[in-house]
Amino acid sequence: MISTENINMIWASLLVEECIRNGSDTFFLAPGSRCTPLTLAVARHPEAKTVQHFDERGLGFAALGFARATGRPGVVICTSGTAVSNLTPSVVEASMDAQPMLVLSGDRPFELRDCGANQAISQTQAFAAYVKWSMDLSTPDSSIPPEAVLTTVDRAFSSLRKGPVHLNCPFREPLAASPDRTDSEAYLISLHNWSRSHRPYTSVFPSMAQPDEITLYGLKGLLGENPRMLIIAGGGCSEAEALAIEQLGELQGWPIVSDVCSGLHFGPRRHQLVRHVDALVGDWGFPDELRPDHVIQFGCRFLSKKLMGALETQSPQTWIQVTGREGRFDPSHRVSHRFVAEIDRFCLFWHQERLAATSPEWKRAWVDADKIVEEVYQEQLDDAHTLTEPGVARAVTRMLPNLQGLVLGASMPVRDVNQFAARNKNQIHIACNRGASGIDGTLATAVGFARGLYQCVTVLLGDLSTLHDLNSLALVSTSKVPVIVIVINNHGGGIFHFLPVNDDSIEFENFFGTPHEWDFEHAAGQFDLPYARIQNMDEFEQGYEEALSTRKSCVIEVETDRQQNLQLHAALAEMLKMPKK
Repeated sequence: MISTENINMIWASLLVEECIRNGSDTFFLAPGSRCTPLTLAVARHPEAKTVQHFDERGLGFAALGFARATGRPGVVICTSGTAVSNLTPSVVEASMDAQPMLVLSGDRPFELRDCGANQAISQTQAFAAYVKWSMDLSTPDSSIPPEAVLTTVDRAFSSLRKGPVHLNCPFREPLAASPDRTDSEAYLISLHNWSRSHRPYTSVFPSMAQPDEITLYGLKGLLGENPRMLIIAGGGCSEAEALAIEQLGELQGWPIVSDVCSGLHFGPRRHQLVRHVDALVGDWGFPDELRPDHVIQFGCRFLSKKLMGALETQSPQTWIQVTGREGRFDPSHRVSHRFVAEIDRFCLFWHQERLAATSPEWKRAWVDADKIVEEVYQEQLDDAHTLTEPGVARAVTRMLPNLQGLVLGASMPVRDVNQFAARNKNQIHIACNRGASGIDGTLATAVGFARGLYQCVTVLLGDLSTLHDLNSLALVSTSKVPVIVIVINNHGGGIFHFLPVNDDSIEFENFFGTPHEWDFEHAAGQFDLPYARIQNMDEFEQGYEEALSTRKSCVIEVETDRQQNLQLHAALAEMLKMPKK
């Protein structure tokens, strides 16, 4: 639908229409004047869906959460000035984790730049190296063919497969839909065929990354017979990729260590996975019976520092990395073979050829060891009455219904779920911002994730992450899909107690512990969200079950103690300590 009152509205309508034709019909809008033509074009389009928020920082993270759920970019529209700068954290996170996000920023025209005009900043390089492509559009002009607008959008969508894209859109006044002298019929006549179709002006088809068969056969000789190969499945795998990795492990007889963000941690066929690797590796590396000779890593990153540290110190003979992203994702500099290929295609070729299968004893040693850890966690955490952070992580992962979502905050929540998650045969959709691993925008990400899944989402996060994104409770309150917020309030930064900086000094507590005495009851009330403060594990399970059944957004606050949490982690680690060999 093209609005034709003036050239500004024509260009804005073309931009919005071509976004929708490229598969992105959800627009994330912040209020502002300079983006008025874009906002009106979205408001008038019958197929456009909108998410509105007054804070651009939260809005960007909501679009990021939507992309994590759907694989499609949310289109963010904002005004000029610092509004654009407030999108930087979400653009950085999207860039680091190759998530699609399209930013359309309104801007001043050429004659109002670098001359002291109000709300005019340098926007053309606002996101620097963190966007995969950017373009500073011309101010709308009837001497420029409309096809140029459409092909610019199509070019943007071809780059969105690699991460965020920024189109800076300057507009001259009048910004409202006031008539000007543009002959819209004559201007748009060349788009006759396009206007009668529902397809993008230019369809761009991606290249299909194939594994190198010659190199794969060469690896067979390098690995030898019955190789002790360990699969590590890192974050960001799609469901098809997760299934392909699981099938590869089953057919080859290789154990699979799954990152909580990998997509493999939960599901009906995931009972043979190794999920408690931190307890198995220990402080000194692998026990002899679990030491791999070779590693195949899927994805770019893995959460467990213990596992990656053990692999670095006890270097495997071969370290294969398979990812669909270009670039060096190897902070330890140990990768010996890197395949830039589609993960499911790589797995399909490998197990079709039955390359380098292993005897079942190797996998059984890993799976049996993992079962022992799970039994200890069940005994020490599942039946406990005392409220603990690992206990909450297990309860949430055990109780989540099929197809619902779980968003994990940075620092302790994602680590606790990665280490302590209970078995759940339901298919659970997981999201966490591990690209740049910041604590900002977690609540907003959960709202966008819920919007994309169109399923109830639970977000488990710490008190500092909640404080950092407090005004996104407005997004939670107005979300069309329920978002259950579980705040672990240990009155500070619990993660720092697990780092070398922890020395029990006053300096540590004041400058790293970040102590505070706030709770979140009044914050929930400010945004009309139901609130509950939990005292023990029985109350937590009852309250969480009620929240899941009522399917209404709410805030559940769990108060814990940082020192007691540190002691519990140490006690569990001592119980599971394996003798050094």
